[in-house]
Amino acid sequence: MLALAINLLFAIAAAAATFSLVDSALKAGQAYAMLMRERALMGAGFTMQVDPREVRLRAAARHAGAVILPRRSPMLRPLPALARGVA
Repeated sequence: MLALAINLLFAIAAAAATFSLVDSALKAGQAYAMLMRERALMGAGFTMQVDPREVRLRAAARHAGAVILPRRSPMLRPLPALARGVA
C-alpha cells in the first residue's frame, strides 16, 4: 500500500512538471512570435510605441513602516597634499 502511494505521488509530481513545461513552452512560443513580428515591423521602418497602460512609475515610499534612505551628502573636495620637506 505504501509503495502504491509513493508511486502515485511520483506520478502526480511528474504530471505537474509536464504541465508546467508545456505551459512554459507555449508562453515562450507566443513571446517569440511577438518578437519576430516586432522585428519584421522594425525592419520595415516602423517604430514600436509602448502603450500607456504598460508604463508604470515607481510609487513613492509612503506606506507605514517603509524605510526611506537618506540622500548621500555631497563629496568634499580633497585637501591639497603638502610637498615633501615642507613643515
